[in-house]
Amino acid sequence: MNINFLLVGDLSGRRIQTFANCLRKLNYNNITIITWTEIFKDISVFEENLKPNTIIKIEPPEKDMEIYRGFLKHGIEKGKLSERDIDKIDFSDFKIIAPDQWYYGFTKIMEQLDKLCIKNKFKNLYLMNNIAEMLVMMDKKQTYEVLEKKLDNEKFYLPQKLYSPKNYDEFKSLYGNKSMKVFIKLRYGSGSTGVLGYANNIKLQDELVYTSLNNNSNNFYSNYKVNRFTEKTKVKELINWVLENGAHIESWIPKDKYNGKAFDTRSFVINKKSAYLLTRMSKSPITNLHLKNQRANSVEIMTEENLEIIRNASEGVMNIFNKSLYAGIDVVTTSRNKPYIIDVNPFGDLFHNLIGIDKNVHFLEIKKAIEIIRGE
Repeated sequence: MNINFLLVGDLSGRRIQTFANCLRKLNYNNITIITWTEIFKDISVFEENLKPNTIIKIEPPEKDMEIYRGFLKHGIEKGKLSERDIDKIDFSDFKIIAPDQWYYGFTKIMEQLDKLCIKNKFKNLYLMNNIAEMLVMMDKKQTYEVLEKKLDNEKFYLPQKLYSPKNYDEFKSLYGNKSMKVFIKLRYGSGSTGVLGYANNIKLQDELVYTSLNNNSNNFYSNYKVNRFTEKTKVKELINWVLENGAHIESWIPKDKYNGKAFDTRSFVINKKSAYLLTRMSKSPITNLHLKNQRANSVEIMTEENLEIIRNASEGVMNIFNKSLYAGIDVVTTSRNKPYIIDVNPFGDLFHNLIGIDKNVHFLEIKKAIEIIRGE
C-alpha cells in the first residue's frame, strides 16, 4: 500500500517540521503540507490533497498571529469583533483577543474539514485527530462534563467544579464570604493561557492570584513567568477578564511534592496506552514547562505504584475519548496518591526534550497510524 501523509498547520512553529522530519527518517516521503493561510483562502485545497490511503495530521496555530486573525474572522457570526475590528488588531505583543470568537472560528473550519473527510472516506483516509473529540478537548467546560459522566467507570478523579459567574462582582457575591482556593481557567485557553490560581483568606481579607496572565490597560497577554498578584484592583481586572471571556472554575487540588516543589505529570497516551510520562515541577501552582519550570523523568521521582496510578488514570480518559489516536493528559497526584485529571490536550505530543532522538513519540504515532490505515 502506498501511504500518503497530509499535514495541516503553521509553518512558523516547530510542530509541522518536526513531524515531517520524523516521517523522512522513516523513509516516508509522500508528504503534503497545507498551511492554515491556504485553507482560509480556499478550503478546497484540503479536498484536492485527499489522495487514496492518506493519513491526516492537524496541528494548531503556533507563532503566526495572522492565523489567529483568520480564525477570529471566521468566528464573526457569534463573536464580539467585526472584520474591521479584527483588521485593526496589533498582535506584535501577542495579545489574547476574544478567545471564544477564535474558538468558534476554529470550530467552523474544523467541521468543514471533517465533512470533506467524510465525503471522501471511500479513499481510505485516517484522521489522527478525531475532530469532534478534538473540539471537546479544547473546551475545558465540555471536557469536564464528558469526563464527569464516565467518572465511576474509570480510575481517575476530577476536581470539584464550581459555578462560573459572569464577572468579578458576581464571583465575590457568591464566594467572597468564605476562604477558598480554586483555579479559574479560561474555557478556551491552552497551556497556561488565562489560568488563575486564586486564593481567598477571609480572616486576613486577602486575595491572591498566581498566573502568567498580565495586562496593560485593556490589553491582556501571557508571558513566560508566573506572577503573584495581591493588589485588589489587579486581582479584580484579571478575574473579570477571564470570567467575561468564558471560564471554567474548579477546586485547587494540593499537589504532591518532590524536593520542595509541587509537581504534576503529563502522560502521553496513544492508542489507549500511556507511552511516555513527563513530570513538571514548580515553586508556583502552575507547572507548564514553557514558563521555565523544571522537567523531570517521572520514573526517577516516583515509585512504580505511583506511575501505574497515573498511567491507569490517563488511559481511563482515553477510553472515553476513544476515537482519538493520542492526547496529552495532565494528572495531579495528591499525597494520598489520588490521581486528578486537570487537563486534556489534543495536541499534547510535542516533547521538546525528545525531538531528534529515537524515543520521539511521533515515531510511535506514525507506526500506529500506519497499522490502522492498513487495517492491521
